[in-house]
Amino acid sequence: MARTLPFNRSAQATRVRLSKMLLLPMPRMEADTLSLHAHCALQALRDGTGWMAGTQSLAEILILTAYVAEAGYGQISREAWLQSEIALNAAFAQGQVTGVWKLDDTSCEQLASVVCVHDAQLHNAPLGVLAAASERLERLKAGEADPMPKLKRA
Repeated sequence: MARTLPFNRSAQATRVRLSKMLLLPMPRMEADTLSLHAHCALQALRDGTGWMAGTQSLAEILILTAYVAEAGYGQISREAWLQSEIALNAAFAQGQVTGVWKLDDTSCEQLASVVCVHDAQLHNAPLGVLAAASERLERLKAGEADPMPKLKRA
């Protein structure tokens, strides 16, 4: 008689396997998909064909990048963060008033540097660090008290 496959694993074995997964980087295909979305949203803002959800995604990426950098993966200076925040706020203000979601070239270059750091983080930081940053962002969006990241001066 054929043996059945041991699908029923103990809860402890499952926890151990999940703990190990959190130490590894995100699967490449998923990291590439997230990276592509960020670059497409940024390019759309550069071209003047941006949209609200894409701009919101870039704002979230800015915060996530800072959280992951705070955990020791990548670097983003306080000045770069502030300039990117100002640029995204300007895009939101313009987009809501005129319906045109656009950034100037200087702002796009500033934000592109943040997106590049985010790319590297997606491909190199452990999944556990990315998950913790994402959970922290969700708490921030929910209005729970969570301090903004401590960024270094350039």
